Amino acid sequence: MKALVSRVRNLLLRPGAEWQLIRNEPSLNILFGYVGILAVIPPAAALLGRVLFHGNIPDSALSSSFGYLVFTNALWYVMYVVNVVITGAIIAAVLVTVESRWSGLTGLKLAAYSFTPLFAAGVLAVIPHLAWSVPLAIGYGVYLLYLGIRALTPATRTGAIGYTVASFLAAAVIVGVMNLFEYYFESLVVKQLFL
Repeated sequence: MKALVSRVRNLLLRPGAEWQLIRNEPSLNILFGYVGILAVIPPAAALLGRVLFHGNIPDSALSSSFGYLVFTNALWYVMYVVNVVITGAIIAAVLVTVESRWSGLTGLKLAAYSFTPLFAAGVLAVIPHLAWSVPLAIGYGVYLLYLGIRALTPATRTGAIGYTVASFLAAAVIVGVMNLFEYYFESLVVKQLFL
């Protein structure tokens, strides 16, 4: 756990140096040992915030609403992990033109570490009305992606900007559509089960 906290802190505060360390590390355990742990933060914080501040919990149906909140936040957690995997595949597909031996695991590594600010900003979900932190976290994640592409590939500075923008836009569209389907599934199906 100490190594995980150190990695998050270093990516947020000194990302250039941290990407140099990441460059030579294996990426086999990144999904379960990094993403799987950090992706818990936003939904757990949101659930805690809703319970503490009674947001979205009608007084007359507290028990069934609490089950609904737990289920939807668990679904949110799964979507975070899936979003990282899909983003990693998109990054790998975009960067295949840079290096013929490009690995999907490296794309996953870039995606996972680029999501770090979003996971960290999830702590703020405890306090209602702090959604303004999400665009800032996404912006910093895009910057981390750029630094990661520069550190892990032979791309030039200009090329890295293009690959970062292409990866971000493609991932934003695909992940956005998936999250829209998840929202409709939650609205139409899950609510019927719990409310």
